Amino acid sequence: MGIKVDNVSFTYAKNTPFQKQALKNIELEIQNGELWLFIGHTGSGKSTLINTFNGLIFPEEGDIYIDDVSIKDKKKDIREIRKKIGIIFQYPETQFFLPTVNEEFEYAPKNFNVEYNLEKTKEYMDILSLPHNYLERSPFNLSGGEMRKVAIISVLSYDPDFIIFDEPTVGLDYKTRKSVFKMVKELKNRGKTLILATHWINEFVELKPKVLMLKGGDIAFKGEFDDFISLNIEELENAGIILDKKLELYRKALLKNEIDLANKIASI
Repeated sequence: MGIKVDNVSFTYAKNTPFQKQALKNIELEIQNGELWLFIGHTGSGKSTLINTFNGLIFPEEGDIYIDDVSIKDKKKDIREIRKKIGIIFQYPETQFFLPTVNEEFEYAPKNFNVEYNLEKTKEYMDILSLPHNYLERSPFNLSGGEMRKVAIISVLSYDPDFIIFDEPTVGLDYKTRKSVFKMVKELKNRGKTLILATHWINEFVELKPKVLMLKGGDIAFKGEFDDFISLNIEELENAGIILDKKLELYRKALLKNEIDLANKIASI
């Protein structure tokens, strides 16, 4: 089981002068426990695809299956699907509305009738280097990076099976970005199914994620990380990918078929 995208298409403002097809016959299967990176420029269809996973958008053609349950099945409560899918949107801190950080953490579990686990919440705070005394602080009085951390934990607080980060490091400084990557690795180690729409792929080389690259609503690439990073450099640059020194060395080792060396570089 997992997420199955079955021939999905979607068009914004259909039958108007502003019509734009955002997704075109997308086929994708994500198995439980996998880590996927969704790659592509703004307007490529990444966010639209993500929004179909919990029924924020319903495909006009095709279907989405979450653990073999169609999001279009009117006999099923869409809340049960949304309970399984946790989406951390770009700038999610704009959705805060409660007076304390702890109340923000408690809200989703109450909404989905899930027991709130304060100890697990504190574990997540430790991973993201967010002090426990922030629980009683107002989320509106935190720095931008601290607010992003609170937003992430607010989604994790109801323990969804599938966790989706939509450009999670936008606007963050280096230190905060590293803490987000640390959280992703921890969740992967805990067996969570993870999807990240991001251009920052350098931190994930050791995890060997699968990659979906979209371009103009079409699939431009779908497959293993090593195959993706071995693409023509122009294709990578056109997708907005910037290789740091480590990933450059890793890519060169792969292209020379020096697999042992590539694995050593990945583990550094």
